[in-house]
Amino acid sequence: MENYMEKFNPANARTIRDMVYETLRQAIFEGQLKHGDRLVEKELGERLKVSRTPVREALRKLEVEGLVNRLPRKGLVVRGITADDIIEIYAIREALETTAIAFIIENITVGEKEKLFELVERMEQLIELNDDQELLRLSRIFNDVMNNSSRMPRLISLINAQQEYVSRFRRMTMSNQSRRHEALQEHKEILMAVDRMDVQKAKELVIKHLKAACKQCLKTFMGN
Repeated sequence: MENYMEKFNPANARTIRDMVYETLRQAIFEGQLKHGDRLVEKELGERLKVSRTPVREALRKLEVEGLVNRLPRKGLVVRGITADDIIEIYAIREALETTAIAFIIENITVGEKEKLFELVERMEQLIELNDDQELLRLSRIFNDVMNNSSRMPRLISLINAQQEYVSRFRRMTMSNQSRRHEALQEHKEILMAVDRMDVQKAKELVIKHLKAACKQCLKTFMGN
């Protein structure tokens, strides 16, 4: 895995603080910064080649987000993701995505549906080839095309924020052959319900998909 410090390039940042924040946040999601790791402003600033001020501001944002805790005599440490977080995140996703599916059915274009069916066909081929990396990439594109077709930018933003939290575990669950097949079948069933404009069935299938994903995510998290 590429070291998160190697990805950092202040020249590309909207602001240095935002770039520090996004770099550290992604490192936590990817497990490069692990639960309990200390986060020292001076050390991070030296490694990222920035002053302590943007580091301090970025750490404050991570603390507000709940990814970093301030402990007595230890300072700031990575909180990471817990099992309870995963359960809560999937519950939030269920509420958001069952809301989104009605707007998707109302607003999706023929071209977007064709793109989604093409992606499903390509993902089927990738499962047989055991190409997990490309499968994960296309799965993200599938979700993006589906959610973006709702034409609800604020709702899309909320959904994307929750998906980021479990991105690390999604990569790990893709290594489970049976879950890959199940997830693809679930995507196909949701897409077919969207194509039929069956809102109620689509909502039921979204819930079924997210509950199965949550269960597998928890199993992966617990090391089972």
